[in-house]
Amino acid sequence: MRYSIIGLLVGMFLGFSPVFMTHTGFLLTPLWYGSLQKIQAIEAAPGNDEKMSFAVTTDSGYYHIGASGLVHKFITAGDAFVKPTSDGKFYITYKKVGNEIALYNASNEFFWKLPSTEYPYISPDGSIIILLTADGSSARIADFNGNVYPHDELNGQFTTTIAFSQKGSFAGIGFIDGRYYICNNTGQIIYKGTSPSSTIVKGIAIDDTGKYALVHCGNSSKDYVVGINITRQKSFAYELSAPHYVKTSMAINTYGKALFLDFEKLLEIDIKGKDVTPYDIIKKRYGQSQVSGNDDIFMISYPADAGGSVWYVWQWGKGIVYKREFYEEPFLHHILSHNIILLRGQDTLMCFSYQQ
Repeated sequence: MRYSIIGLLVGMFLGFSPVFMTHTGFLLTPLWYGSLQKIQAIEAAPGNDEKMSFAVTTDSGYYHIGASGLVHKFITAGDAFVKPTSDGKFYITYKKVGNEIALYNASNEFFWKLPSTEYPYISPDGSIIILLTADGSSARIADFNGNVYPHDELNGQFTTTIAFSQKGSFAGIGFIDGRYYICNNTGQIIYKGTSPSSTIVKGIAIDDTGKYALVHCGNSSKDYVVGINITRQKSFAYELSAPHYVKTSMAINTYGKALFLDFEKLLEIDIKGKDVTPYDIIKKRYGQSQVSGNDDIFMISYPADAGGSVWYVWQWGKGIVYKREFYEEPFLHHILSHNIILLRGQDTLMCFSYQQ
């Protein structure tokens, strides 16, 4: 069954014709399609900008692949773990039981090495690296040049979430006691707060300018979304219909417009207007989900309650632009960069471009 579906998808991609076009001129066009198991056999799309690239991770390393589908190289680090930036141009190495973290570029050129036994989280652009102790009780912030910025406030409680802005210049850290912090790529804390009733921080989203943020928090009986105007140091809380026992997804653009993925609803949140509008969507089940935004266009992918996965293209304030269900995929992961979308399933890779 899986291969019949793949055959249909390959047929769809032949000819590189638009798969969807709205009356407003939104155009979604497939660029290439392939299998993760046979990634080297992907036929590259003609005439695409090779300056844009992605990291496609595996258990042993990652493929540095151009937006055209051309695989530049496979990067691994022997017995060390590898964590790349989203574009694959840089990566850090560390060991499960080790005492150092190092940064390299995709040409394997060495940049720096830090003495550390902590677990590293690298931002999409590599400008922030969060170093978390094994027990989750303490976090430090390092920048692209290897400078480390310790903070006394980022100590003493169990860390429950770490998040980055979509491009990666800002980071959020949340704790089990309800405290949360938003930091920039020089280690400065630009906003800090406490969740309603000091409930657990379950997720954080930050826009790419560091002006707005969302915090998802709650307990086993009640959840909230907190909208934050960082510039004005103001916030408001919205109570959700039910608690989330597993992390869900959200994203926010540079205008303070956000999407939050609820169980059967997608919430449009206007932080400046302190307004929340729910929309019906296909019911999701617990599992890997993702929301990303570029201007007023958002991508939403998640496992559906009835099986398979679903992918939405959503225009803020206007609703669904495109929707597709993938019945053979237990999960979908996507990377949104400029006007290029890389969609990854269990073994499938699909790349699209869009125009407005």
